Amino acid sequence: MSKSHFLLGATLAALSAGGVSVRAEEPTTQPAEPASQAPASHSAALDVEFLELQLMFEGAYDERRTTFETNERYRSTWRQVDRTNRLEETLGLESRGSIYGERFLLYDLSLRGGWSQEWFAETKPRRDLDADPSGSLFEYDINLTFFPQGSLSVNTYAQRLDSRVPRAFQPSLDRTRERYGVDVLLHDATLPMRWSFEHTWDELTSRTFDLEDDEQRGRDTFRYEATWQIDPHHSLRLDYEYDDRREEYSGSGTRFDTTRHYVTLNHVLRFGPKHRSRWESLLRFQEESGDLARDEFELSSRLRLQHTDWLTTNYAVQFLRDGYFDYQTETLRGEVGATLQWDEALTASFQLYGLRQQVEQGADLDEWGGLANVSFSRKNDWGRFSANASYNHADVSARDGATTGTVLAESVTLRDPLAAYLAHENVIYASVIVTDVNRSRTYLVGRDYVVLPFGRYAGIRRLQTGAIANGETVLVTYAYRVARDYDLTRDRFDFRVQQAFSWGLTPYYAGSIQDENLSHARFASLRARNANRHRVGATYRQRKWSAGIEYEFNDDSIDPYQAVHANGDVVLWQDVRNQLDGQANFSRFWFDGSNGFESRNTSLLDIGLAYRHVFARDFEANASAMYRYESDSLYGRTHGVDVNAGLDWRIGYFALRLEAEYDTLDLPGSRDSAMSVWLKLRRDIPVIAQRKR
Repeated sequence: MSKSHFLLGATLAALSAGGVSVRAEEPTTQPAEPASQAPASHSAALDVEFLELQLMFEGAYDERRTTFETNERYRSTWRQVDRTNRLEETLGLESRGSIYGERFLLYDLSLRGGWSQEWFAETKPRRDLDADPSGSLFEYDINLTFFPQGSLSVNTYAQRLDSRVPRAFQPSLDRTRERYGVDVLLHDATLPMRWSFEHTWDELTSRTFDLEDDEQRGRDTFRYEATWQIDPHHSLRLDYEYDDRREEYSGSGTRFDTTRHYVTLNHVLRFGPKHRSRWESLLRFQEESGDLARDEFELSSRLRLQHTDWLTTNYAVQFLRDGYFDYQTETLRGEVGATLQWDEALTASFQLYGLRQQVEQGADLDEWGGLANVSFSRKNDWGRFSANASYNHADVSARDGATTGTVLAESVTLRDPLAAYLAHENVIYASVIVTDVNRSRTYLVGRDYVVLPFGRYAGIRRLQTGAIANGETVLVTYAYRVARDYDLTRDRFDFRVQQAFSWGLTPYYAGSIQDENLSHARFASLRARNANRHRVGATYRQRKWSAGIEYEFNDDSIDPYQAVHANGDVVLWQDVRNQLDGQANFSRFWFDGSNGFESRNTSLLDIGLAYRHVFARDFEANASAMYRYESDSLYGRTHGVDVNAGLDWRIGYFALRLEAEYDTLDLPGSRDSAMSVWLKLRRDIPVIAQRKR
């Protein structure tokens, strides 16, 4: 939700005096010259390129209306209106320049401090509420670069923000955000190196001990990097990282503290005709302590041989030891493959692999398999025809009489309204841990996601009020129950074919067929997972519009469904001053409800418009509107509307920005709507130097 702001800025500047010089806007770095050719000129102690003082006022007005059903005896509907007024007054300073010349020190700094206050009013049945909290804020951002053109350069930075998060009729949260660090770079053609340290901290502190809403997130990181460039085609790189991470989540009392040491040594050698062949070896070690600690050791080597312009072969071997909580695994993997290229139209690749995984207190696995892939693409009289087909075979055997298995960092993508199913059956729900792809944030069950049982399988669905974005890929670690001994054979075939006609139409067909055979699993509730998915559709593209439609048939052994998808976008009006664009997306799902699931239908519809009008060179208006409709036969209907409108006008050094926003969300049993108006006015007075626009 936008906030309505009123901003009035005035720029004041100081005149140069003594050892301070003033100059116009120009590049802050120049190519290094040999010392014997450098001009013998005297550099000013302080060379100010830009200096500006800003006085700012910001104001906001928000209004939110909420209606929801109640179970009270004498009242069936509850109506509530919340209004908020905000005012913020700050004084800021920005400057950029150098000290003793550009070759010694470049600086860039900004400071801002001021006061903020709010007025909250809530009108509802029974008792109305009002409050007027206030507080101060202070912010700075400083960047210093020493010897930017030298063989050894140092960059330091420091950022800090002390502010507060106002909350209606609750104590404000004091917020501290800080980030500072240093980078030291040694520029050398043979052995370049880098040392860096960074500290980040974000803390929210309640003004009362009655609430458990404090939150802390911070990291201290030290890195060392060095690359020995033995020759242009031969290098050895060393990386070391120390990381100390702390996370405490507001309202939950959950806390994670983890310390990590991470070392990688990477060797690369290019050889052969035109140095197109490549041999790469990797040694990687990670040691962690604390919460969610994970230890890793990897030694791997990969060889790629470019025999001819059309034939490439590759060979690889890997040893990996992985430890997470009580899960300890050792994996040995080897693979060999080849790639063939004919006339830039046909590409074929083949791969064979085998692995053995030993799991402490878990099921040991032996797996071997192969992959074949063929791609074809060529122009014809109608446009371009392309096709792709791949076949994958895997043979898995679990032994040693264990009753649990382990999966470390399985990658899944969460998209509404579908759940992401984990690969294994009989998941132990209490063992599930979900992080982002960098393992820098740990998501909380019930707050960011939920784990849902789908028969013997487990599905993960994101919560719309959580921190996981729609379409985000996450890593899931979990344990699962397995049969004492079992053998699994999997065959999977994927294919796609399409013809892109030169006049805009592109019909396509894609399919995936998976067949699993399971044996020796009668002592556990384990069954094969088969899949039969087909998609047929077409897209049509023209210069100002496009449209697409697709039918999807997904006969999955977990929760099969059929779906229809349609999308389109169009430029409705376009000339020198106006442009009006529209877009729409629609999906309809029919879930069969087999295998113990409830049958249901789900519809998703998004419709949007965007308009822009240019009155003059520095005067324009824009507006956008978006409508979202969701209908689920089990969970009800949802309507959402979001409308924005803005006006930008610049007259000389004056700039005006006016914006208004309205949105509404209609959920089963409740309705919420809000409105905001935002106004910004700024006056620039470039006395010492003028910014580039």
